[in-house]
Amino acid sequence: MQNENTNSRRRFLGGVIAAAVAPQFIPSRVLGGDTAPSRKIQLGHIGTGGQGTGLLQNFLGVEGAVSVAIADPYQERREAAGKRVKDSQGHAPKLYSDFRELLADKTIDAVVIATPDHWHVPVGLAAVRAGKDVYIEKPLGHTLAQNRALLEACQKHKRIFQYGTQQRSQELLKRGIELVLNGYIGELQRIEVWAPGGQSGGSLDEIPVPAGLDYDMYIGPAPMKPCSKDRITSNGSYFCSDYSIGFIGGWGAHPLDIAIWGMDYDQKGPASFRGTGTFPTPNGLFNTCTTWDVEITFAGGLPMHFMSSNHSAEIVKKYRSSCGDGDGTTFFGSKGWVSLSRAGVAASNQEWFNMRECEGTKRVLYHNQYYKSFVDSVRDRSASIAPIEDAVRSDALSHLSLLAIQSGKEVVWDPKAYRIQTPEDLNARMTHEVRGAWAQS
Repeated sequence: MQNENTNSRRRFLGGVIAAAVAPQFIPSRVLGGDTAPSRKIQLGHIGTGGQGTGLLQNFLGVEGAVSVAIADPYQERREAAGKRVKDSQGHAPKLYSDFRELLADKTIDAVVIATPDHWHVPVGLAAVRAGKDVYIEKPLGHTLAQNRALLEACQKHKRIFQYGTQQRSQELLKRGIELVLNGYIGELQRIEVWAPGGQSGGSLDEIPVPAGLDYDMYIGPAPMKPCSKDRITSNGSYFCSDYSIGFIGGWGAHPLDIAIWGMDYDQKGPASFRGTGTFPTPNGLFNTCTTWDVEITFAGGLPMHFMSSNHSAEIVKKYRSSCGDGDGTTFFGSKGWVSLSRAGVAASNQEWFNMRECEGTKRVLYHNQYYKSFVDSVRDRSASIAPIEDAVRSDALSHLSLLAIQSGKEVVWDPKAYRIQTPEDLNARMTHEVRGAWAQS
């Protein structure tokens, strides 16, 4: 959802919604009520565009869950989603334009959030404060401050969080991470990460707001701008800076998450970021960074090269035959390398992937059914396979890379203080203005 106004002000939480939702609800299973394994988890779905509809379809197939409510400011979308639920599960879910009405329903255990990017954290915060567990599509926040706010809220309210980084349920990627963690490549020496670049262009020509769209709710905490045909599309939410930081975060979230899964250097001390990028149409609707080339150095000197695929193609081609133009993560060590992507895996010793399980004691939390994993975590109050802590870590790499590109300077980040050491003035950009009532906290 997206939309804007005037009367905005800077807030530390960068667009957090606080009030206007039901008070925190603690499900009966936590209080010793209905904890039977047969109990169905009640799901609400917030945002049912392309990705949201795909998620809805996946959750409709999860035994032990039932989709009971839909919220989307597009009447056509929420009604289509409601029909999909009726056809699959035999009941008509409640339909809302305003997600806050859905969150006021105390019978809902968890919500699946697949809104435009700038809504991910504001809706997530409102849900957590209303006592709901949350599945949130990537990327995470529109600002670094939003990410920290959601982390603290999930911890305070003891809510389950699962990030939309579905690659964690690819068994070969799990095996690759455990090869790295158990020393098959030797001591980790460097990492390469790449993702598809963004798009330029986008029409700014004003059109009437389509019938059935609550445009004010769609824009939400973002600046209010005239409606255009591209603004209210997926590409508008992906590539317009009012709603996102571009594919450096929107797609970079996937391979950066894999990098975080296989290393912990990003939390050991200050890290530095230097980089360049392109903004082909800074005055157009699609005005985010479309290509990037960033050098990151973590504490202890571990380097990471984070690139858009136009930069990575020739580099990756030197050690694996494909995937350089998609997304991927390669770990290089003193004894070899492992390269992981949704399109496949490769290694300096391909025989490593013929083992069902590598030697060593280090294992990652894993579930081969990503959506069932979330439902199980909600029911059992068990750890998520894609927790908020990892989402905040990987998303920070995108934001800090972009700040280095935009400033043209070396950015030094202190992860423990959650603060930019230098340049100091960039800390002001860890948040941004939020319009009207959405600035409440």
